[in-house]
Amino acid sequence: MDGDKELTFQQRSLFQQGFQCFTSEELRQYQWGLRFTPAACTSITVVALFTQTWWLALAVSTLGIWAFLAPAGHPMDFLYNKVVRHAFGMAALPPNPLQRRLACLAAGVLNFAIGWLFFFGLNVAAYGTGALLVTLQVIVITTHFCTLSWLYELGMRALGMWHVPTSSADARQRFDAGAILIDVRSPIEFAVDRLVGAKNVPVDCVGKYVDELRDHDLLVYCRSGLRSQIAREKLQGLGLARVSDIGAMGGLEDHFELDTEPAPTAELAVAVQAS
Repeated sequence: MDGDKELTFQQRSLFQQGFQCFTSEELRQYQWGLRFTPAACTSITVVALFTQTWWLALAVSTLGIWAFLAPAGHPMDFLYNKVVRHAFGMAALPPNPLQRRLACLAAGVLNFAIGWLFFFGLNVAAYGTGALLVTLQVIVITTHFCTLSWLYELGMRALGMWHVPTSSADARQRFDAGAILIDVRSPIEFAVDRLVGAKNVPVDCVGKYVDELRDHDLLVYCRSGLRSQIAREKLQGLGLARVSDIGAMGGLEDHFELDTEPAPTAELAVAVQAS
């Protein structure tokens, strides 16, 4: 990650939509392409609303329902990957995670309702439903913030099913037993302050050091806990089983000492030396 900033609001919103195993650079590459599908579907919805075309609303509803059933099968994603992206030199979109597919399903249900409301002559109700859907979609298109993904996260947290970082006490025990403490912030941030004993492997670079890290017990952290979760997902996806997210740096100071001595830039290029 460049500079001394956390993820942008748009990248955080994509993370909330379920794109949780991608680095900030990968999210940056996707953030324009991921606007295409909601923009295209919303455009069809707007046409259906203006023309009161019930069958068009029903047709676009099938796109959202199909996208829920097939993570890599949204027709608009397919069109983007096969045709549109090549005109702009953009990266191909990955399969849609559960949270984004749920949002597609919700949009499909609302379009389905619009279609039948028009069919039965309930135009005011159809316009009200359409206004709600278009408003939510415009927010997603412009900011990537998805209300349904946000509600999904709240619900998972309430049920205790959201990822909870390893406790600082357990992390300390594992560190004393030989686990490697990895700060996944940028080198610039690492130069300012860091936990004593930590190695700096920026989240955007973790994939480069898989061989060096594979046989170690890994404890990853960052400033807020967001980049460390991305790093954990990324490393586990690359086949590293012994990796734990220990969360935000500020919550670890009860068991880890903070080093605020400026670190020379030359020392920041280290990854992890196999021991």
